[in-house]
Amino acid sequence: MRNVIGIDRRIKRHWLDQLLDRLVQTVEERPLRAFLDEQLKSDLPGKSSRKKSVGILMKTWCRIPEERLSLRERAVALLPRISGRERLWLHWGMMSQAYPFFRDTTEVVGRLLALQDDISGVAVQSRLTKAWGDRITTKLAARHLMQTLVDWDVLRTTKQQGHFLLVQKVAASTPELQIWLIEALLGASVADEIEAQQLLRLPETFPFTISLGVGDLRRHEGFHIYRQGLDMDMVSARRIRSVAVPQPESLQESVPTSERVQAAAPARRRRSTLFEDEGEDLVSGGLPTTAPKPSGVTTVPGRKTTVQRRMEKQLREEFQQSLDGRIARSLMTSGLALQGLHEMHPVRECVQLFRDGYVAGCLALGRDLLENSVLQRAQRRRKTPLIKIPEFTRNVASLRKSREISDEFAEELKSVWEKVGRRQHTETVSTEGQVETARALVTVLLRLETPVPNTDSVRAGKQDGGSR
Repeated sequence: MRNVIGIDRRIKRHWLDQLLDRLVQTVEERPLRAFLDEQLKSDLPGKSSRKKSVGILMKTWCRIPEERLSLRERAVALLPRISGRERLWLHWGMMSQAYPFFRDTTEVVGRLLALQDDISGVAVQSRLTKAWGDRITTKLAARHLMQTLVDWDVLRTTKQQGHFLLVQKVAASTPELQIWLIEALLGASVADEIEAQQLLRLPETFPFTISLGVGDLRRHEGFHIYRQGLDMDMVSARRIRSVAVPQPESLQESVPTSERVQAAAPARRRRSTLFEDEGEDLVSGGLPTTAPKPSGVTTVPGRKTTVQRRMEKQLREEFQQSLDGRIARSLMTSGLALQGLHEMHPVRECVQLFRDGYVAGCLALGRDLLENSVLQRAQRRRKTPLIKIPEFTRNVASLRKSREISDEFAEELKSVWEKVGRRQHTETVSTEGQVETARALVTVLLRLETPVPNTDSVRAGKQDGGSR
């Protein structure tokens, strides 16, 4: 049973928004606490209640452990790109990490809303008491938190007292916002790893529209994904470096000199790998910083430096090359029939990896899918428990003998398996060869997904017809 609830009072949305706006200017605890104390005076005239509310706000966004600093910095970096309504995504993620009671309550609310449109506060309280204890503080905190969700325009009250409805799901204008929230909720979970499909359907994300797929999770450096069993992808959090973002002078001055030097060290190490110019410090993304300037060099406002022009040219060329490649790979797979596969089907994900240029990932995932698909078909013919047979060709021969696949398709399966079955394939084959192998791989995978007729029933029908 958990003991510390922490968030035991109503927290208004505009308080969090004011703190987030101020956080862009400074991260010092004392000025932020004084700012919040002044802002909350009109809503909370009592000094004691105002102090406790300020403490909750500070723990959500300011007094956070070191491992969550990168998450907060990326949240602040998203502010210029999102609307005021979309800030709910950021508050939701930071509050879930700061207060397990908030995460548990939203999980309960999400599960109840999945079963029925109208939920009651009593039902939420009864489920929370199992994990947090049957005490008056748990019930009061749950009641205040439900009112908090009403203030945030997540829930709305009904004519029946103590009952709530979901207002409307909030969509994100950028996929990075969805990725950020999923990463925050994964860090807030009590489990170290979660199955990928389950992570994308967490009940505590009930106010939001999540349109991500497993492929999006694979492309994010903050997730570590590995295969468990035949078709289960497990996701765990991976700590990533902070992203350097432009900061106001007041925020830069609040950081000690030693910390600024340490933060700039990785940027100077990256300089030689990007450009040969000596005398310009670079930050993440390859753009020059504005603070360090060589002596005697003047810049004209609005005019781009040589490094900026060189970087823009390089990025345009890389984008054009990647675009041409994606178009070519899309044309190679344009004739494949994907309509019968649902959005989360692993074969569809394999095709998407191929189109996006992740050929090595397509080969790795497709190899497992090919082996398992042939194995399962062969096992259905044997009518025996599923036991993995190491010989792929033996399973193909079994399918050929039962006439589930043609002789030509059997030879095609063996040819593809010989190419992708070798561990050294990606090291010994050219890029063009890998692309061609991946195209052949997704082609046979889709053919294997095509339903086959029941050969036993077909034979029985022929025998019945002959006896007549």
